[in-house]
Amino acid sequence: MDTTAPVAAALLPAVARGNVSAFEELYDRYASTVYGLLLRILSNADDAQEVLQETFVKAWTSAKMFDSVRGSEVAWLISIARSRGIDRLRSRKVRLEREDEAGREISFLDHSTGADTAIQSEERSAVRRALAELPEAQRVALELAYFEGLSQLEIAARLNEPLGTIKTRMQLGMKKLRERLQAFQ
Repeated sequence: MDTTAPVAAALLPAVARGNVSAFEELYDRYASTVYGLLLRILSNADDAQEVLQETFVKAWTSAKMFDSVRGSEVAWLISIARSRGIDRLRSRKVRLEREDEAGREISFLDHSTGADTAIQSEERSAVRRALAELPEAQRVALELAYFEGLSQLEIAARLNEPLGTIKTRMQLGMKKLRERLQAFQ
């Protein structure tokens, strides 16, 4: 395996070639950001840690699938994490419904403050500022998708808006966020 140090902007292509140090740098650079997002989605530190590990295993095994034309490395990692986090959330929901039917009570600890400590303060501030700058309709749609794990169809139903309107809002909001967060790509 190649273990030479990669150029910072090209970590995933180096990971795809089996470069272990590129993978380590990728993890060091983005793990806290991805973990913070997973904590917001899952509200459970153990689940967030497991999904973080799954995310980086997926990044190692699927790095060849990364296309820099379609987005940044962090965006690619976040999309993997978000998908896996939502899957975990849905499986948890099914499990809880089954347990509730059996009459058992489940309680979860609130780990919402863990996100604040996990995300680097500069990135956290930049993301919050970028979200705050979005028009409210775009911000709300993105928050429902990324932090509550709702699909576009579910968002449309909750907001009583047409699906096409939600898709457009999310697309425009993501474009604006990408522009505002270019420094972190």
